Amino acid sequence: MDQIDRERLKEVLEFIRSHAPRPVLSSLEAELAVIEQYIVNARAPRIALVGRRGSGKSSLVNAIFGAPLAETGAVLSTTAAGTWYQYEGPNGSLEVLDTRGLGEGERPAGATEEDAVAENLKAVRDRCPDAILFLVKAVDVDAWIQNDLEQVAALRGAISRRHGFEPPVIGVLTQVDQLAPADVAEPPYDDPEKRANIRLALEKLAERMERLLDRPVRVFATSAYMRYRDGVRVVDRRWGIDELVSYLVETLPGEAQLTMGRVAGVKAAQTKIAGALIQSTASAAAAVAATPIPLADMPILTGMQVLMVTGIAYLAGRRLSREAALEFIGALGVNVGAGFALRELARGLSKWLLPGGGSLVSAGVAYWGTYGLGQAAVAYYIENQPIEAARKLLEQSRDKIVKKP
Repeated sequence: MDQIDRERLKEVLEFIRSHAPRPVLSSLEAELAVIEQYIVNARAPRIALVGRRGSGKSSLVNAIFGAPLAETGAVLSTTAAGTWYQYEGPNGSLEVLDTRGLGEGERPAGATEEDAVAENLKAVRDRCPDAILFLVKAVDVDAWIQNDLEQVAALRGAISRRHGFEPPVIGVLTQVDQLAPADVAEPPYDDPEKRANIRLALEKLAERMERLLDRPVRVFATSAYMRYRDGVRVVDRRWGIDELVSYLVETLPGEAQLTMGRVAGVKAAQTKIAGALIQSTASAAAAVAATPIPLADMPILTGMQVLMVTGIAYLAGRRLSREAALEFIGALGVNVGAGFALRELARGLSKWLLPGGGSLVSAGVAYWGTYGLGQAAVAYYIENQPIEAARKLLEQSRDKIVKKP
């Protein structure tokens, strides 16, 4: 089920573009493009998992989702061909390419290509991954992985030629629970020897990836072990998954970040995305308000603020709709009439004190008012604070407006 009321939000964006004065629109378009990318064009992220058989690709899929979606194989290769899995849940969906394993001892049943690389290239022919995760077992980091990385580089190159986009390659050290000392299997692995071995394995993986891929890379240490009985999770030893997902949120294209942050539920990542959205919206609001056209800019400002609030609410797992945003804004005690009166009062005082300064003060009012509204939405939706706390944050922004010269 699509959690985004796309048509209604497109109407808001079209209204802003059609009603903004032409000189303002030219300077506003860059910020509107950011808002449109994050919110109106939001889509499921597409992640490709690449690694040898047994590196834990399917287990990582399950660990990210927190559910046994991908089949895992204890002995034989279970991925016959590159397969796109789509996770559907109340918070949105993710598309994950589980590639056929590199370095297979035998061809898996059902494979149509003799070579795993050829099979994987077929999988990205019609769908472009946003990022490639290269998985290596922690105990195998000293093994011969040059050929594997050459195949990863070939996959990245094929994607670039086919889709005109070169996805980032991220290193994932898997199954760190198996590093010595083996008896320290429960996270958070506070044992000094265990920590030192994890750190050494990460350094080796980063060094080899950077040398063979010819660019700096990010690497993450993870444990994805979970065990289920009759559909119920009875063992959960996941570790490092949140850090990996948070970095993915930052690395993905803008249109995929909102959904990744929503599905992952990592508050730090959600807050960072919300901050970028607030900054763009507040800057756009200031540009609109700087135009001295009484009343004409208020519907435009309101429309941008509605888009911002809906985006933040969606990040937190709420349905993305104009009505939900207006309900929240109303609960804060905000109304267009009061906002207009405050803005015009600031403009009038500035003109009396300093001719020509009215538009700049009005822009400041719009900026800080929009910024405060965004911070209030973060507090309420992402941090789960009561509406009273959100209202207090908005009032603090109003105090900044009053203190401005």
